This record gives sequence, structure tokens and C-alpha cells, in this order.
Amino acid sequence: MTIMKSALLGSAAVLVAAVSAQAADLPSKKAAPATYVKICDAYGAGFFYIPGTDTCVKLGGYVRAEYQYVPAQNTYDRSGALQTASVASSSTPKNLQDTTGYEVRGRIDVDARTPTAMGVARTFIRLRGANTSGIRNTAITTTGYNMSTASTSGITVESASVQWAGFTFGIAPENYSMMPSHFYNANPWSGFPNGMKQIAYTANFGGGITATVALEDRRDHGYGGNTVHTASAGTDVVANLRLDQSWGFAAVHGLWGNNSYYTGTTGLPIISGTDFAGVGSTGAVDTKNKSSYAIGATVNYKLPMIAAGDQVWFTANYADGALGMLLSDGGLSNVNSPANKRLMGGLVRVDANLVPTNTGTAAAVGNVKGWNVAGAFTHYWAAQWRSNLSAGYIEFNPPTQGQTTAMAWGKGQLQVYTGSLIYSPAKDLDIGLELQYASLKNKVQNASSNFVAAGSPGLSENNISTKLRVERSF
Repeated sequence: MTIMKSALLGSAAVLVAAVSAQAADLPSKKAAPATYVKICDAYGAGFFYIPGTDTCVKLGGYVRAEYQYVPAQNTYDRSGALQTASVASSSTPKNLQDTTGYEVRGRIDVDARTPTAMGVARTFIRLRGANTSGIRNTAITTTGYNMSTASTSGITVESASVQWAGFTFGIAPENYSMMPSHFYNANPWSGFPNGMKQIAYTANFGGGITATVALEDRRDHGYGGNTVHTASAGTDVVANLRLDQSWGFAAVHGLWGNNSYYTGTTGLPIISGTDFAGVGSTGAVDTKNKSSYAIGATVNYKLPMIAAGDQVWFTANYADGALGMLLSDGGLSNVNSPANKRLMGGLVRVDANLVPTNTGTAAAVGNVKGWNVAGAFTHYWAAQWRSNLSAGYIEFNPPTQGQTTAMAWGKGQLQVYTGSLIYSPAKDLDIGLELQYASLKNKVQNASSNFVAAGSPGLSENNISTKLRVERSF
């Protein structure tokens, strides 16, 4: 057995050697080295290098499903007469209005950064697609929400900017409002989630102190309320000075713009649907040279002594002809702009920031003035449960001169209270329910007979709006 075992082992060794020698003579092909994504930690978590470059990129976005209910309210225009069988008017009885709305959004974010000798060159793109229906339908052209109106889809560019050496070019967040945007409904402070076309410069002085000066497109601001026919009237100058510290931040912010109007014999209206006598009529020269401005202050304070993540914000603002700096246009009523999605049955502001000279029938009048105060509070009940609360008061004071027989809106006073409860069962997954209550007191100057007959020489209305939101970010 020993002799046989030795023979077998020897034969196997010879066979292996022969096969190995033959394999060595065969041509071989080595696998190409694999290219792996390299993590870029210079700009925070989530960035990676684009292969073969020194540019780091981060991808993100969210999917949001939102459901809204608003009890119907009679809506009135300056005639005061309600329609009875049609939704083709801005005066619409509540029995002809839809009360529910649906909106589904998908958003994609791309953030690319490259180091240069003068700082990081950043390109940021944020695109949002949405499908809406009911009172969320932005395609509706009257304040009467018709349930038979088809759903609408569209793409919105929230941001598309280049930032380098302190400059920002393109569409980016506006530079006036400093209040949080985590509320679902409209807020009693300015806020424009779609971004502003702008040229801006931010200087960093160290110690948490920064200052920004920007030229922003007035047409992107909420409640612009005007069709401008004068040179350079479409640009606002916006500035802020901000201090960021471990306890939070404090900022002052301001805006100045050209509020002038002109219409000639071409028949172009100054303001569409105005409530002031003569203004907006066609075929006559009507001019008014006027500027507008707004100034405000905002403070944020972190409250870790209550719970981790707790914060509070306060803001106060005054506006002279720049009403968009007082009120978010994302859900409160405006009978001339129904895409803002009805909440109140009346008007929460006058038709325009400026009431110009009437067409030869009365004296010139000036800007609408207003002010607001508001606060917001975020509290974490537990790691997975948090609440947002806000309260605000807004007052508008239109001029009273220059009115003849037409009805005009007087002082408007709006109180808004909002509360939400949000459950996050997993990271970046939110299920939230929000309830908003609004109370409007709106005086009417020279009310029409129809308006008086309807029992509404002035408007004092209350209403609620509720939203359910499910959102997953990545």
C-alpha cells in the first residue's frame, strides 16, 4: 500500500505540473481596474467626487403628497354682487366652490462645488414638478373653484444659481425674509419658496456677521399687484445685515423699489381689476412716480434647555407700497389672484401696492402702507414627534383720497394662527397634520349698493384650513 500510495501521489504531482506549464503558455487577460466613487468630505456629508475631476456633487430631493380642506366662503369683488349659477366671476357664492385640494410634488436637488483660488464655485439646481387639483389647482383663473376643472401638472425652477467669491447669479432664495418656511399653509410674513431672479453679493466680516446686497426681480415678489410700464421699475434693491451665533441669529432687512405706473393711449391698463375710481381704465394717460420700501427685523433663539431642537422666531416689518414683504402669497385670499388658493371669503389686501392718479377726476393718491408682527415656535415632544406653532397680525392702510363713486377697500386687519403635529417614524420621513385659523376685518369705502344689499358694507370673516402632508426626503 505504501508503494501504491507513493506512486499515486507522484503521478498527481506530475499531472499538476504539466497542466500548470501548459496554462502558462496560454494568453491571459487581466480585468481592468475598477473605478470607485470617492467620498468628498470637504463640504459635509453626502458629497462625492465626479470621477476624473475635482468637483464634488451632492444629490437630494423629496416626494410630497398633500391634502387640503377649506370650508367654502362667499367671495366678493368690488361689485359686491354674487353670481348665482356660474363660477366665471370673482364674486362667487360658497355653494359653487370646491372645498378640497390635492397636490403631489417631486423635487430634485443638485449641488456641485469646485475649489478655486477665490473660494468655492458652487452651482445649485432645484427643480420641482407638481400635479394639483381642486383648490390647489394653480391653473384656475377665477376664485370660484370648480370641481370639474382638470388636474394640472407643471415644472417650477425653485433655484438655478452660480455662487462664487461672494456673488450669487440666477434664481436663489430671496434676501428679505428670515422666517422659517416649515409651515404648510401661508404665513403672516413674507416668504417666496420659488426663489428670486437676482444678482447678489454677500460679505463675511467674521464673528458671524454677514451683509448682503441684492438686485431682485420685482415680478417674483408676492403681491406685486402691478403691471409696470416705466423703465427699471421691475428691480428691487434688497439688503440685510445678519449676526449668527450659537444661540441663534438676529437680522435687519430692507427693500427699496420703483413703484411708478404709466399707461398711454395704447389702452394698456395700469392695474387689472382695481377697486379705485378711474385707475386701470384704458385709452388715457395716467402716471404716478413713486417709490416703495420695506424695513424689518427678525430674531431667532435656540431653546435647548426645553428640548433638543427647540427654537423660537420673532419678526416685525413696516411696508410703504411693498406689501409682499408683509404676507406670504401661498394660500391666503386675493380675489384678483385666485391661484393663491382661497382661505378667506373677503380680501386680505387692497388691489395694488400703489393707487396712482385717477384719470382726470380726482387728486393723486399714494402708496398703500402696512405693518406686521409675527412669531413661530418649534418644540420636540420626543425624538420622533414635534410641533410648529405660529401667530401673526397684519394691517393694511390704503389711502382714502382720489375716490369718486367706485367702491374701494379700506383698512384690512388679519390675524393668522397655525399649529401642526409631525411624526417622523424614520429619518427624513414626515407625516404631519396642520390646522390654520384666520380672522379678517376689512372695511369698505364707498360700498356699492349690491355690496350693502348683501349685508357686507364691510367684511368680518373667519375660516380654517387644514392640510395633511406625507413627505420623504433624500
